[in-house]
Amino acid sequence: MAEEPIRVITWNLFHGRDGLPGLGATPRSTWRRIPEDDGVHMHVNRKLTDLMAGRLASWEPDLCALQEVPTAAIATIARITGMRPVWTTTGPLIGPRRLRDALSARNPDLWRSHEGNANVLLAGPRLGLVEGSRRSVRLNPIATILRSARRLGLEGGELLHYIPEPRRLVLVELTTPDGTRFTAGSTHCHNSRHPDVVGDEIARAADALRTAGGGRPVVLAGDLNAPPSHPALADLAAAGWGGAAPEGGLGIDRILHRGMEVVEPARRLRPEEREVGVAWRGRTRRVRLSDHDPVVAVLRVAMGRAS
Repeated sequence: MAEEPIRVITWNLFHGRDGLPGLGATPRSTWRRIPEDDGVHMHVNRKLTDLMAGRLASWEPDLCALQEVPTAAIATIARITGMRPVWTTTGPLIGPRRLRDALSARNPDLWRSHEGNANVLLAGPRLGLVEGSRRSVRLNPIATILRSARRLGLEGGELLHYIPEPRRLVLVELTTPDGTRFTAGSTHCHNSRHPDVVGDEIARAADALRTAGGGRPVVLAGDLNAPPSHPALADLAAAGWGGAAPEGGLGIDRILHRGMEVVEPARRLRPEEREVGVAWRGRTRRVRLSDHDPVVAVLRVAMGRAS
């Protein structure tokens, strides 16, 4: 008897900000807190994670992999979606977390990504969380960065950009409605100018998840910062990972899997599906949540299937 399908979504929340191309932070929005308005859409200088959580809930996922999540918003997102979170913090991490959270919430246009953030997995009520199975794996430990610097000849500016930013995979073991176990992970790889740096992190995340899964089915989702043509994705496809092939209209946000059957292949949601209406001084405008399209897939674990 086949397992019930599992609806999976991955989404980079862009630190809870809006992300319409060409309409973003300006001196006026940053210092005077006045929204930028193009007659149809609006850029607002405030956190929008409550609206993002509401939109997530409307898509009715069983499993969400989120990136660039403000740590202060995790509890709110969990409450609005009715899902249980596990997470790991990423960088840059300069100064006390609560201070960074407070400053960024007060003026997102000014602080942008400097608050730090988290990679998050949300499990819906149909899935069980296996106690004690949560793990956080750093994909770019300092020793690995230094080896990459020597091997690839990384520039000083790239090193300064890379070293303070711990890139991590958060993973956890889950149970399906029928009791079958599988392991899921959420990650956000480095946006390096060097493809080999990104490829190493993708390979490390896939290997860590496969090892943690112990032969069970696995799902690896997130912002890989790798275009469809990246060799690391071709390597994963050759190794039996579904969702890694270049076709399908997907970009850098991916839902990869082993030991899962595809009920509905991964697809990007249209930008309009993440827009919400806002009112400002008697006007109604659209706000586009995040600068990334969510990606959704429906998967199923077959009874007795191993990765």
